Amino acid sequence: MNNDAGQTYKQLTIKFLNISLREQMLILFSGLIVVILMMNTLALEPIFESSEKLQKKSHSADKEMRLLKQQVAALTDKLKANPNNTLLEKLALLKRQNQKISGQLKTVTENLVPANKMAGMLESVLSKSKGLTLIELQSIAPIPVSSRVSEADKKAVTALYRHGVTFVFEGNYKNIQRYLETLESLPWQFYWQKFDYSVVEHPIARVELEIYTLSTNKAFIGG
Repeated sequence: MNNDAGQTYKQLTIKFLNISLREQMLILFSGLIVVILMMNTLALEPIFESSEKLQKKSHSADKEMRLLKQQVAALTDKLKANPNNTLLEKLALLKRQNQKISGQLKTVTENLVPANKMAGMLESVLSKSKGLTLIELQSIAPIPVSSRVSEADKKAVTALYRHGVTFVFEGNYKNIQRYLETLESLPWQFYWQKFDYSVVEHPIARVELEIYTLSTNKAFIGG
């Protein structure tokens, strides 16, 4: 079996040497791109998993908050018509639960980068990084995390808003990797929504990032 493998290797080597230099370079360059993409995937996978867990926690807390608000509103209406001790006790319990959920929601968002500082954070870290060039930096209009509770209840709106930033820059692989590691080491946290890596002209590559944070303030980042 080793002889067959050696013979196959020799045949492939002869074929490789017989093709033109341009074709040889194309094969080597394609192999390099595959290795870079595999390394990039292995480096970013833990980052995306952490981001997904934070996002699930924030959505769960927001859902519980909205449900409790509906229950409190329903009980308040009943108390106006026919107040009694049982309803008062239940209302007090729901309010305590509401405060607890509010605390959980604050815990989820307190370490997230403020929406009005996100673009500046990206640009500041980039300016201190060697070999990277900023191509584009654009804020994305805020989006409610969830829709209104119902069409009839116009006052029951969401408490959280999603603020995003699109960020495009260029550089070689090592400098890009250092930049991403620096972002991850910052005390502020944020969610990774999009990561596109493409080679412009070896060794220069272009990266397009889309990240976002959560905030109770719906004001536009660039406003």
